[in-house]
Amino acid sequence: MSAIVEVRAYRGAALRALVWASALVLSLIGATAGIYRAAYVADATVRADPVRERLLRTLDRPDPRIADRPAELRRFDAPFAAHPVLTRWHVIPGTLFFLVAPLQFLTRLRNRYRGLHRWSGRVLVCALLASMAPALYFGLGFPFAGVGEAVVIAAVAIMLFTAVGRAFVAIRRGDVAHHREWMLRAYALTLGIASVRVVGAVVDVALTPLGIRPATGFVIALWLGWGLTAGVAELWIIHTRARARVRHRERDLPREG
Repeated sequence: MSAIVEVRAYRGAALRALVWASALVLSLIGATAGIYRAAYVADATVRADPVRERLLRTLDRPDPRIADRPAELRRFDAPFAAHPVLTRWHVIPGTLFFLVAPLQFLTRLRNRYRGLHRWSGRVLVCALLASMAPALYFGLGFPFAGVGEAVVIAAVAIMLFTAVGRAFVAIRRGDVAHHREWMLRAYALTLGIASVRVVGAVVDVALTPLGIRPATGFVIALWLGWGLTAGVAELWIIHTRARARVRHRERDLPREG
């Protein structure tokens, strides 16, 4: 029995390390993107495009629509250039969220500094809601990919507000377990922004030679990026529930010897 417990513990530790390493990488990607957009509000996408061009050349993936690319990039950047204050209002609180939110899930830090955990959680929720307001303005008012993008943005916003609201209700009832699960869902939905960038790069490399329009590839990346991140979070929640039940049963087993 002890050997089985040790194997389970090893596998569980490895899985936790993988999940949280992935979350930290995505948080850093999101924070870096936010800082970059805050620095280059009007033309961040235009400035970053040479990296994409070099990658496509290295992989021998020619872009048959390369002549249309400058106009597409300007169209993507145009709403941000026209609203620099709103853009920074979106990315600065969002960057704060990406940098601080992972600390909320550190068990030792949370247990040792409960007051700090509560107050930092409130600050993070305020930062998240502040960032979401201009995000909805841009995503619904000026969608680069049209209706397809607006539908994704609206769906994610509804899920995110629901997750934060239910997390708040749960913690007010003293239901820590469900509070944690709903905040994990909220965190995963914010990480979806970074996942979209990673998935978008893969989709771009895969579909660009086929002549797929950037707007179409963007919508595909939105669905895949957010869908994958939310799905992984849900699987992790199911896994941790099962792990908690196993630990509870193991505590109830009679000790050997």
